[in-house]
Amino acid sequence: MMEAEATMVKPRIAITGCAGYIGRNLGIYLQKKGYSVCGIDNRLSPTSDLPPDKLCQADITNPEAIQSVLSRILPDIVVHTAGLSDLKKCESSHELALRTNVEGTRNIVNWIRDMAQKPKLLFMSTDYVFDGERGDYAEDDVPNPQTFYGKTKATSENDIASSLDNYIICRSAGVYGRGGNFFKFVSESIAEGREIEVFCDVQSTPTYIDYLLDCLGRLIEQDFRGVIHVAGRERVSRYEFALAVAEVLGRSTAHVRPVRQPPGGLISKDSSLNSEYVRKLLGNYSPTIEKSLHYCFGDLIAPYFYFSDDRGRLVGVTQGRKWEEVNYVESAQGSVRGNHYHRQTVEGFYIIGGSINVSLLNMTGNSKREFRVGAGDFFVVEPNTLHTFEVLQEARWINMLSKAMNEQARDVYRDGEG
Repeated sequence: MMEAEATMVKPRIAITGCAGYIGRNLGIYLQKKGYSVCGIDNRLSPTSDLPPDKLCQADITNPEAIQSVLSRILPDIVVHTAGLSDLKKCESSHELALRTNVEGTRNIVNWIRDMAQKPKLLFMSTDYVFDGERGDYAEDDVPNPQTFYGKTKATSENDIASSLDNYIICRSAGVYGRGGNFFKFVSESIAEGREIEVFCDVQSTPTYIDYLLDCLGRLIEQDFRGVIHVAGRERVSRYEFALAVAEVLGRSTAHVRPVRQPPGGLISKDSSLNSEYVRKLLGNYSPTIEKSLHYCFGDLIAPYFYFSDDRGRLVGVTQGRKWEEVNYVESAQGSVRGNHYHRQTVEGFYIIGGSINVSLLNMTGNSKREFRVGAGDFFVVEPNTLHTFEVLQEARWINMLSKAMNEQARDVYRDGEG
């Protein structure tokens, strides 16, 4: 008798605000994870990255429209990212903010409540539900919003908690990487050498986009229910964050000027979130700001998988590439290695220990990058890239090559060789 292996069907997911920053990135992420994803937006941008037959146009403020679309999709999970997040616009147009953030959410909540098989709701909330006076807010701290934006989000949180049983309220903050208004402004300004003024008296816990997506995916898989904070572990000012961007880009910090927020400013003094609970619950990789910025700018490659518990860690280093040769390297402090390039071979480097300053020079475009690596870092050197390693502290690493080295036809060239 043959045994049929049961296959687990992944839930169908609808994402509101699928053309927005978080919605778009989450749609891409969940598709790669094998979920059936449908996107809903009041504007259907070609940058939504979902197939045309998986896109629906509807305005969450129109109850008939949004409920009709949801009834056609019949999702198992609704991820609600749509809303008005502009602090100034929320303050200047209370009616618009209420209609979008509160009534729009209620239209979705009412549809879920009326369904026989009630879908789960994952609601993206914010650190602005707190007063921003002391920071380090945990999930059980009582919300006390001071901005109208924060008040609309707190109202929606209450609506969800009082109307539904199966929900996730995810509070996050300052999401950055592959977008994000503040991150884009800072990184582009610094890269172009423009002088910028950045508030030094407001604190938050900036959240790397890929960490947020990984957490949301795992929370869905675990069928988590309740309120949870997903944010970076480092509490920094906007000025400190901008300095970190400049340093990772290898640019001068002289153009980044610290200023204080003027009286009556809307940005919270300290809205930092405590995310210890989610890190303990999921055991996934939570990179530092410096490390995540290196991922953003392409210096390093983040683990494709990470899990940690009392037994230790499991880290997925590289996936999707074929390596024909693998070497182990030890290097003394003060030594210099490399200073060559390959025309056909891709090299991967996984650092086991030590500290190394890496210089990469693109031989075709003449662009140069320089960064420092240490234990646990992984990066790839593409062909026609002159790479030089200065060993700052005694180091060990694994070297991987896409083509095995052949002494008869070695793919190794020095600068200036024809």
